[in-house]
Amino acid sequence: MARVLLLTLVFGPDTVSTANMMTDIARGLQDKGHELTVLTTIPHYNPSEEIRRQPAYSATILQPVKRSVEDGVRVIRVLMPQKRQRVWRRALDYALFQSLTTVMGLFSVGKQDVVLVPSPPITLGLTGYLLSRRQGVPFIYNVQELWPDALIRMGVLQDGLLAGILYRVEGFVYREAAAISVIAQTFMEALINKGVPNEKLHFIPNFVDTDWIRPLPKENHFSRSIELHDKFVTLYAGNIGLTQSLEMLVDVARILRDEDSIRILIVGDGAARKDLERAIAESGLPNITLLPFQPPDRVPELYATSDVCLVPLKYGCAKDTIPSKAYTAMAAGRPVIASVEEGTELSALVRDAASGLVVPPESPQDVAAAILQLHANPERRYQLGKNGREFVVERYSRQSVVNEYDRMIREVVGSAHAVGKPGT
Repeated sequence: MARVLLLTLVFGPDTVSTANMMTDIARGLQDKGHELTVLTTIPHYNPSEEIRRQPAYSATILQPVKRSVEDGVRVIRVLMPQKRQRVWRRALDYALFQSLTTVMGLFSVGKQDVVLVPSPPITLGLTGYLLSRRQGVPFIYNVQELWPDALIRMGVLQDGLLAGILYRVEGFVYREAAAISVIAQTFMEALINKGVPNEKLHFIPNFVDTDWIRPLPKENHFSRSIELHDKFVTLYAGNIGLTQSLEMLVDVARILRDEDSIRILIVGDGAARKDLERAIAESGLPNITLLPFQPPDRVPELYATSDVCLVPLKYGCAKDTIPSKAYTAMAAGRPVIASVEEGTELSALVRDAASGLVVPPESPQDVAAAILQLHANPERRYQLGKNGREFVVERYSRQSVVNEYDRMIREVVGSAHAVGKPGT
């Protein structure tokens, strides 16, 4: 058993997929006999009004820290503004989070055996390193996205002084981490090319709770409430950010406007939502709908409402991430249309699982053709969805992935104890 400090930007009841992932990992490790302390934010990523009003989550300038025990896990939360759209404001929020968590980590978490830090942002690795050195224990860095590569591909960051600084931070974090877990095989290759020793790397994919997300009837309370229970629904659910190609879906809706039974449903929020909302309004198209993030208890019915699920990424962005929404769609028994380049982790996942179609990125014509193809062939839709469900249950279940985190933590802590210092 190890005392594990999990330092994470998001944690349940935030609704973003990484928050759900970190919450399940913390609980799973606690069930494995570890003693977890989570250092995170108050819910800030589209929480409901009911959650915002709860005393455990209502930090203020005068009381910037909240402590609680949630499902047996000790949680320390720090003040964080609600997720803001402008990049520079979000950068300031990151700085606030790191400042507060650094102080709390240095003086209030108690003795730990290992520090686990998921990215992004890459700078969180610096806090993880500092806390691990203070404690005299190793730290593990979990790569959910490749920063700063992803920022450059999104156009948020240009090559120059700031990029150079972030690449130096990246190199430092990789060098000082005792172990680095990655969610994609292509990430392993990228890190090896950056000079990271292979023996530091652990491939641990993200997962989906296959008991919670499962095939359900299309006609349900949610689908009836939005009057889509009798339509062929193409769903995108998740972050409306800078890596996705969601305005393209307006063009897809335009191509399919004469297909009366087909609807495009987008559910989520993010930095690009206002632009998408404007594009949909200006199009005047009745076959595309944009909804906000839904409460967690509606997610299974949300996916059940769909007939196919979209995972679109802009050119180059699939090299730096693998959206967990693909696993969720597969767990729900729905086929996936992945709009990404060939040779990426996501394209390989869809092909290996025989769970959907892969089309070129940023191509509304190809996406529309894939939708029409699946619309016309219900038997194929069913088989692709069945294949995906069986694939994730076997390889990407919560328990199998938690077992891998447990194994890595025990290995790192055991090595550190053997030499009497943090493993590197």
